[in-house]
Amino acid sequence: MIPADVRRAALPLLLPLLLLAASCDRQTEEARPTIPLVREILSDRADYRALVLRAAAPKPASDIAIIGSEFACEQLAEQFCFRDEQDNVDARRHGDGLPDFAGETFVCIEDARPYESVLEENGEEELRRQTVLRVLAALDTTVHISPYDVDGLSTKGRSKMVVLADPYLAEYGGFDVDTLLRSTDCAVPVISPVERMIGRAFEKSGRGDPTVAILCAPQFAGSGIYERIFARMAGERGLQGASCVVSGVERKDSLLRRFLRGYLEGGQARPLDAVLIDDLSVNPDSLKFELAEIVSVMNESSMTYGRLIPRDFFFLNAFEEVADCAHDFLRDHNLFTHNIAMPRISVYRPAKRPDADDGSIILIPASYVQN
Repeated sequence: MIPADVRRAALPLLLPLLLLAASCDRQTEEARPTIPLVREILSDRADYRALVLRAAAPKPASDIAIIGSEFACEQLAEQFCFRDEQDNVDARRHGDGLPDFAGETFVCIEDARPYESVLEENGEEELRRQTVLRVLAALDTTVHISPYDVDGLSTKGRSKMVVLADPYLAEYGGFDVDTLLRSTDCAVPVISPVERMIGRAFEKSGRGDPTVAILCAPQFAGSGIYERIFARMAGERGLQGASCVVSGVERKDSLLRRFLRGYLEGGQARPLDAVLIDDLSVNPDSLKFELAEIVSVMNESSMTYGRLIPRDFFFLNAFEEVADCAHDFLRDHNLFTHNIAMPRISVYRPAKRPDADDGSIILIPASYVQN
């Protein structure tokens, strides 16, 4: 489960604050206050955390951090490890038998507690704060060998990139992370797969105000988090008529057909510009095959569902969008390790700092077992 980019800070309340974008490029937003933790770090150049950020320049030997839930981090890291979509020499679009991220180390910073419950029980500011703390931990090298290790007796690599694998982290904490990183001139990118995917949908859509469906893990379907992110990003682009429908993936069989049936039964009639997939258990190719059958004039279903699918309809997959973004960044900045080896995964879990009562965290290895 895992963290990203920085700002300087002499006059924290007057800083032009920026919103973390869904892509590798960040976009500016109307000024708004960041959280006290960020202001505290930016007010003191000698603060250890500020020093960590200023020293966190991406290097080829650094790691790729993934922050999120246990399930999301490990699934995402595994997908990265086995991805073979591009030639490792010239980046052409064909597999070459070597993983695209060969030689890289993926550091998972995993939480067992759902971030939605942090929001409900502790409030928005605490979720924003915990997001910042996890990104700081990803950029630092200190590791504690147990929850009782006050000094931090072990180490890990720094991160050259951070992926926020959970939409709650990106939506609530992304702005504060971006403010902090920009203000300290930290060049480490922080990427949100969901924001990256939605941003690409806006770019790719032929119509001004697109309508999209988002297929996600069941636990997020009724949370409103995807609708919130979509509405914010549409508003940033002035797309007041853009809309999205979110559906949880309960079963994989006839997934698209069942979604379209529910779409119509729910009173929706507007054609869909795209289906966006943020569930690693869904095979995008199977949906494309199913769509071809649904809209074929050889099948009766085309009379019911064909009008919902315009000619320029497309699918987007959150993993492929974030993987492309990560691959492009590492290649463009010559940050691949270039080691001919399988990617590695290291797993850490945040724990409360034993010598503090302010909610600060430390990282301990996932392999730690209490005696």
